[in-house]
Amino acid sequence: MTSTTGALLEFFLIGLATPLTAACVLPLYPSFIAYLASTGKHGRSPSTGVLGSLVVAGVLSFMAVVGSLWTVAFSGGVTRAVTQLSPVAFAVLAVVGLVLVVAPAGFSRLPTVEPPHSRYPTLSAFGYGFGFGAIVIPCNPGLIALFFSRSTVAFPEFDTQLEVMLGFLAFGLGIGAPLLAFALVSQPYSRQVTQTLARYSDPINRVVGVVLLVVSAYYLLFVFQVIPGTGALENPIESSLRRW
Repeated sequence: MTSTTGALLEFFLIGLATPLTAACVLPLYPSFIAYLASTGKHGRSPSTGVLGSLVVAGVLSFMAVVGSLWTVAFSGGVTRAVTQLSPVAFAVLAVVGLVLVVAPAGFSRLPTVEPPHSRYPTLSAFGYGFGFGAIVIPCNPGLIALFFSRSTVAFPEFDTQLEVMLGFLAFGLGIGAPLLAFALVSQPYSRQVTQTLARYSDPINRVVGVVLLVVSAYYLLFVFQVIPGTGALENPIESSLRRW
């Protein structure tokens, strides 16, 4: 259970970093803040905290759909996902990491689509969250690839399919957390945070790219040993543990 809890925390942290390092998602935050401000002008509208919670519920609903599709696709057992997908997933992760290091703004050229709105504030908030979850996946392929790569390693250690679904929900909760935070704090502070993230998006993406390259290299060389002869290399993590 301890390993499962650690994996869920890891998925949450990856989800938390996903929208904050996605250059093509950052422009959506000002419109989200403006939407919350506009609903506050009407006396009968729900509070921004309620609307922010509904946005998170929308993100979680989207991730529940993705988790259900993943479970159906690998209904024969998640162990099969490790043997078939893990090396490919980490190879893709290495390519994405290399792109982020060389051209950190490369993925920012992806088109931005505004999540759906309606004249009902609660429905708009839920739809915004659901649409935000759908948009952030192609918008930040680096951390999305990291999540799915790590999931092929972590999920076989889970005891039930419910825990697998909790993995997707933990990831979705991380994605929705910044939106809830922006709904709860003041508008000027929210704008300041998003502007700062946009200003330093290139160095942030380069750091993310380096992390992805290190993670993918570790798994490809020392875990899956995709290159002949790497099995004889000493695992740096295991060697460090032995020194301690």
